[in-house]
Parts: sequence; structure tokens; C-alpha cells
Amino acid sequence: MSKAKTTEARLAYCGLQLANLEKQDVPAQAAAMGLELDETGKMAKAHFLGRDYLIGNSGVTDPSGQNVTVDTQSVLAHYLSSKGRGDVSQEFVPIGRLTGIASGASSGTSPSDQIFKPLSDKFGADYEAFKKAALELGAKHVGLSQAGAQSFLFDGLPKLPVRAEFFEADEEFDAEIRILFSSNATVFVMYEILELTIMSLVVALLMTAGLIGCPEDCQASFI
Repeated sequence: MSKAKTTEARLAYCGLQLANLEKQDVPAQAAAMGLELDETGKMAKAHFLGRDYLIGNSGVTDPSGQNVTVDTQSVLAHYLSSKGRGDVSQEFVPIGRLTGIASGASSGTSPSDQIFKPLSDKFGADYEAFKKAALELGAKHVGLSQAGAQSFLFDGLPKLPVRAEFFEADEEFDAEIRILFSSNATVFVMYEILELTIMSLVVALLMTAGLIGCPEDCQASFI
């Protein structure tokens, strides 16, 4: 798929999410999805990957006036429109375990893993640079995972926490960075939204670390 077609597809997908958002009862949905309302009572407030946003029937905006990327608009519009209910799981799994159609789903591998590969490519073995960028985006360093990785929890969206794990290099393997989601994430959002969340996180981390100048620098890695 060409970059142009991929961009067109993402724009079209965003249009569908925004059209659905127009029909939502924002106060009710905000309460169900764990978000507070702004002072007008008509917009939901969300803190996502280090930035504040307002979500309402008219769309997704940044209260500071900055532009909002199309992928972030899709994620936040879909999130506020979600009909998923219940508590979010505290177990985190690879994205490949959240679909029955991805190859290698039983072992947790997935074609979607390529989306976060730019993190390992760009940060390399520089754990301190990765840690600094993650903390600047509001992540919490939660220590070592059971697999032995340094783990960071991004929990801006109450029903869509995201965990990043940095596996430091050893004698056998190079450093690797992985992105995990709660095991019931697809109760609250569609699989495509998980992919767009990864894309948004990758761009945010690389930009914060100064490893790319603008989102377009790494879009080719997502195709």
C-alpha cells in the first residue's frame, strides 16, 4: 500500500469516527469512560500522551490551539463513543493476543508489531533517552516486568492504559522496545484504534526525544 493510500485510508477512518462522535451523549459517555467534563459541561477532557484535549460533538480540539493529528482525533473520538463497559484489566499483553486473525496470535506476535519497530530502530540501546522521553509524556516508571524489561505505564485514558517495555541489550540480543495493552482492551476500542494508539505513541516519543522533526519523518515505517 502506498503512503498516499495509507494517508487517505486514515483520513477516511477519522471521518467515520468524527461522524459517530456527533451523535453521542457526551456527558453520559464521559462518565462511562472515566473522563471529566470541562466547565461548560458539554466537552470531555482527556490527557493523552502528554497533551490535553477536549472531545465533543463537534470534534477533538487542543485547548491551547495546537493542531491535533488525524490519528489522535480517531483515537479520542472513538474512545468517547465506546459502548464498552466494565473495569479495565491490569494484565498487559502484546497486541497480537488481542485478535484471532493476526498471524502468530497465540504467541503474541502480529504484523502490527512493525508499527512500534521505529522505537527500537531510533532509540537503539539508549535506555536513558527513552526513559526521559517517556517520563516527559507523563508515563510512570513501574520497574521491571516479569520478562525483565524496564516498564512504563501511559494511563491518560482510563479505559485504555498502554505499557511500554524496554528490554536492554545482553550478550545474545539487541535492545528492544515493545508496546503492550490491557488484556481486555478490545472491550473498549476496536483493534484498529490500538494500532493508531501505537502510531501516536511512537511519534510522540520520537519527537519528544528529538529523534524526528515532524510526524512525517517516520510515517513510512508504518506502511
